[in-house]
Order: sequence, then structure tokens, then C-alpha cells
Amino acid sequence: MAACPDQEARVDLHAAGALEASETVALLHHLESCAGCREAFAASVEVLSLLTLPAPTAAEKHAQESLPQRALDTWKRERMSQALRRRTVGSLVAAAAAVAVMVLVPGIPRPWDWNTPPEPRELPSEERAVEARALADFEAWAGLEPLEASSEWEDEEALDDVESWDEEALLGETL
Repeated sequence: MAACPDQEARVDLHAAGALEASETVALLHHLESCAGCREAFAASVEVLSLLTLPAPTAAEKHAQESLPQRALDTWKRERMSQALRRRTVGSLVAAAAAVAVMVLVPGIPRPWDWNTPPEPRELPSEERAVEARALADFEAWAGLEPLEASSEWEDEEALDDVESWDEEALLGETL
């Protein structure tokens, strides 16, 4: 006997456990009254039982349970590795840039030249004249009297006043 044509799909779904609860109740009522559908249901259950997998072993269960944590650990390890590579490359680029600046830019002190004092540079006469003229212009702008080449004090009393200053008292007044 064969199953009813309108019930064949529902019988197979019920045998697989994929039928909705509302349809299951209607199918069970039909199976009570239809021998052909009962035979089709039994055949479907028998075929599907051959397809079931054996129960997982303890090792398989452990592997399934630990899978999320292992995936997270692997992801974290990869992220840390990427970050370390980025930091390393960034540090190397910064070091290379610093070395390039030190070697290629003139006028900055070189670490290998620190023991050698710089040679005093003698200014050409026209540069000295420009500097003297700039100093004179600044003094005139500021309303100052031109500076003398000698460092003698014209007012000896002013010099005595400077020597008698109490630095701690002045500092306290300032604060």
C-alpha cells in the first residue's frame, strides 16, 4: 500500500522530526485511520535510522566544546602578531628617518663629532657691518644708548647697590 498523495511529504517530514506541531497533530489523526500512510511512515523511519550518525566520542565532544575558545585564542594570537609587526615596522621606519636626517641635513651636530669642538667661524667684514648696523638700529628703536665696547661703570654707586642686593629677599618679594 502506498501513502496518500497529499500526505507523502508530511509523512516524510514527520519521520525526520521536521514537521510543525500543529501539522503533527493532524497527521497523527490521519495515521490512525490510514494503513498506507502508516507503512510509508515506518519505511521512512527505517531509512532515516540508517542515516543517523553514531554518538560522538568523548574526544569529539571535548573538541566541539573547546572550539569557540580555540578560535578566540587563535584570533587573539593573530591580532597580537599583526600589532607586533606594525610596531616593529614603524620603529624601523622612524629609526631610518632619524639616521637619514642626521646624515643628510647639514648643520646639525653629529653624534660621532661630539668630541671635536666646532671651529669658530670668522665673519666676513660685510657680515660684521650688517650685524653692527642691525644692533644700532635695534638700539635706536628701543630708545637705548649705544653700547660701549668697554665694560666700565660710570656710576660707581650703582655698582655698589647691585653688590649689596639680598637675592633671597628680592626673590621673596617677587613671589
